[in-house]
Amino acid sequence: MRKIFFILSILVLSAVSLQAQNEPASLGFTPSSYYTFSWNTTFTMGDFNKWVGNASPAGFDLGGRYFINGGLAAGFNISWQRVSQIYQNETYTIPDKGIAITADNYRFTWMVPFQGVIAYHFMQDKMVSPYLGLGIGGDYMEHHLLIQEYDIYKTRWDFSLTPEVGALIKFGNFSSWGGLVAFNYKWTTNKIELYQTTSKNLQMLNLKVGLVLIVR
Repeated sequence: MRKIFFILSILVLSAVSLQAQNEPASLGFTPSSYYTFSWNTTFTMGDFNKWVGNASPAGFDLGGRYFINGGLAAGFNISWQRVSQIYQNETYTIPDKGIAITADNYRFTWMVPFQGVIAYHFMQDKMVSPYLGLGIGGDYMEHHLLIQEYDIYKTRWDFSLTPEVGALIKFGNFSSWGGLVAFNYKWTTNKIELYQTTSKNLQMLNLKVGLVLIVR
């Protein structure tokens, strides 16, 4: 995962260098803040991938950033995400009830992340502004296992870290609207204790594509 994030960081820095060499068009003003709404696709990793192996496009993200000094910005992210998968003809036991069931089972996790974010934007007054960021906060997660009439689930809170690399693309000179493309890696202290296994320190990758409202 470190290699992936390193490569993405190099790509962003290369884009910044190319931008500087080509003297990119100015936005026409220096933003004081911006707000984002993005669609998220989640790719589970490690133990989380053993629980649900499917990538999921069921997610969205709301965020805000406020420029503190130059390209340094601070703000927040609030999201909703869901991953799910069906596993066929597996046996699940409930020891305290003396039950063993062989059937299809449906596993899903939905989560509500909320994080404080700090980011550095390269050339925030240009038409294309790459950035590097870090989110710190927590998540509320529900892990569900559905077998026939049984819905077995656990709810948990966690601590999470999310390094992110991305770019804002403005739609035109003096425009208050733009696009967002970003990719992040998320590590959490959350764990799953269902289906006779324990998964901990859940990890995932997220691809974000969305709209940006830019405030002067």
